[in-house]
Amino acid sequence: MLKDNEIEALIQPYVKRQQKLNMYVVNKIANRIGQIGSLSSTDVYRLQQLYKIGEDARLINQEIAKVLNVQVGSVKDTIRKAAIKTYADAKPFYDYRHKAQIPYEKNIKLQRTVSAISKQTEGTFKNLSNSKATGFVIRDMKNPQLLKFQNVQQTYQSIVDEAVQAVQNGTMDFDTAMSRALKQLNESGLRRAYWDSGYTRRIDSTVRMNILGGIRQINQQVQMQIAQEIKADGVELSAHSFSAPDHEPIQGRIFTMKEFEKLQSEMDFEDTTHTKFIAIRRPIGEWNCKHFTQAIIIAKHKPTWSLQDLEELKQQNAEGYTTKSGKHYTMYECTQIMRKYETDIRYAKEGVIMSKNANNERLKAYYEARLLRLNKEYNQFCKDCSLRKQRNRTFVPNFS
Repeated sequence: MLKDNEIEALIQPYVKRQQKLNMYVVNKIANRIGQIGSLSSTDVYRLQQLYKIGEDARLINQEIAKVLNVQVGSVKDTIRKAAIKTYADAKPFYDYRHKAQIPYEKNIKLQRTVSAISKQTEGTFKNLSNSKATGFVIRDMKNPQLLKFQNVQQTYQSIVDEAVQAVQNGTMDFDTAMSRALKQLNESGLRRAYWDSGYTRRIDSTVRMNILGGIRQINQQVQMQIAQEIKADGVELSAHSFSAPDHEPIQGRIFTMKEFEKLQSEMDFEDTTHTKFIAIRRPIGEWNCKHFTQAIIIAKHKPTWSLQDLEELKQQNAEGYTTKSGKHYTMYECTQIMRKYETDIRYAKEGVIMSKNANNERLKAYYEARLLRLNKEYNQFCKDCSLRKQRNRTFVPNFS
């Protein structure tokens, strides 16, 4: 069964490539803004700067396509690694049934499953290459109350237009005008728009979700194949510290196939110890669930987790952390706050880099002060909650 750190190791290269792409696009715009800021209101060369927008947009779209091609090219290898690990873990059950476990290299059925799920996952990445659906969410210049999605070229054009107007009109000093525009650009981040719902999501988050979805799907498909071949009669769920409250009572437990089907179908169910559970809405392996399943032969399988182990995990989560004001958080809630800090720190770092590229000292000072405050709060919060800091989650390429 894949462990959390193994899954994270498979996902991280995709996320880091996407974060680099985000910084490339934002800094391309910031560099151009910095150049426009050095012009005078009568400088005829501003027209030359505007002319370069088309070339910049071409380079941006070229870089987006390049990164997405690398992402797509990596998918099959990632899915294959996840399949091989999941398949290998089932060997004791094949041995118990005195059944040969066909090596992956010769297992045509498993290879076809890997290919099918890889193509499906690749398709979700290819959809991100739609330039009209990739862009930023920023405030309308004429109506500041209105947030609207604009593709990369539209965003670039509108921010450069605002920069040129600020230089020409002199109604507002350039740094103030551009601080507002660039801050929006950084806080939005490169996003993907979903026209059917009107919803947008940062592309680095979308990429994480897509590749994790592929890993979950290959795990489920391999487990189904294993179950058929070894005549599995049960399923064991994985367990981890600080689980979400709906899945915490059932994690690490063993279910017959029949009862597991009830669990996944929003019906009341029970485990092999005859502990009864009320129906849950969120199926295992879906809706951002971090749990995985393992097909087992109940009579042969030694539980990975004892009931005492699971109770200790539950108590550690409930113990949580209480603030000086008396507000209590479970450890699960603490990890969610921790993730928010890590995201905000990453955005602040990106803001520092962007401000440097735009030659905007005012905005750079804002992001440096914000970063200093967030780091201090993050360190103190992790210390108070006894959580290990995860600085890899605050990593930003080229930030010193």
